[in-house]
Amino acid sequence: MNFQVEVTKEFDRYRLDRFLAQFTGDDVSRSMIQKWIRLGNVAKLPDKKVVKSSYVVNEGESFHITIPPKKKILLQPIKMDIPIVREYPDFLLIHKPAGIACHAGPGDSQVSLVNGLLYHFQSLSAQGGEERPGIVHRLDKPTSGLMLVAKNDRAHIALSSLFQKGKIYKRYYAWLLQAPRETSGRVELPIGRHKTERLKMCIRNDGRMAITNYKVLRSIASRKNRYYSLVEVEIETGRTHQIRVHFQNMGCPVVGDNLYSNSSEEFSKFGLLLFAQKLSFVYPPTGEKVEAELPFPENFLQFEKIAEFK
Repeated sequence: MNFQVEVTKEFDRYRLDRFLAQFTGDDVSRSMIQKWIRLGNVAKLPDKKVVKSSYVVNEGESFHITIPPKKKILLQPIKMDIPIVREYPDFLLIHKPAGIACHAGPGDSQVSLVNGLLYHFQSLSAQGGEERPGIVHRLDKPTSGLMLVAKNDRAHIALSSLFQKGKIYKRYYAWLLQAPRETSGRVELPIGRHKTERLKMCIRNDGRMAITNYKVLRSIASRKNRYYSLVEVEIETGRTHQIRVHFQNMGCPVVGDNLYSNSSEEFSKFGLLLFAQKLSFVYPPTGEKVEAELPFPENFLQFEKIAEFK
């Protein structure tokens, strides 16, 4: 697999290996990227000069990356209920169910959303790699809501570019334990992989900047003096676990979060109360305005009914 990346202002003066780590996904380690560089699979354009991992990149520079082939994983179509919210010639808007991963990780044979997509659609984009046909962006496994799926490579490239440039509007809703001190606010804190608990992300000075805007819509004081708040969230970046980490750092984790809350078992019947409710953007190849919203899921409605009595 070959692709080309350009250094934007955000990554000016980064080490090359750290810069490339932003574009290869969470399942590719920095040591693997350094191995690619040592093997000559990364070249600086336009002269295709091979550089070292420690090379400091500059805004405007471009690099060509050749990713060595992985051991193939046989992806089987599996019958799965995937609600199609809207279908376009180039892409789909689906309602991803909670509890299923968007795609399997390296060496992982778990059933994922990809298996279900292959059952319903024979043709999906290949730009994301053989193991991730159609997958342009991801929602966490326990998160439900709107997701884009690319039917062809043209759509994948166009939609990926929109995500990278922050031109896709994303709105979420979440129930929190406790409530933020301010009824509305903007969180700008960098997020990176946790140093010891590798399934987690955390606030790190050397992480990638993440921006979350929120507004408290409702607060509930239960009969047992517990507090819950419903928040509307808009994100300007799409870091792994971004919303969950930012609210946990504020002392009000998302209800049902088994990674970032100590009370997740108490709310296990509801699952993670985080929901991707709206997407909107202009699709570059056609100039068409695309917008979709979903009603609140049943677990949100059930939680609200009983929260004040808990």
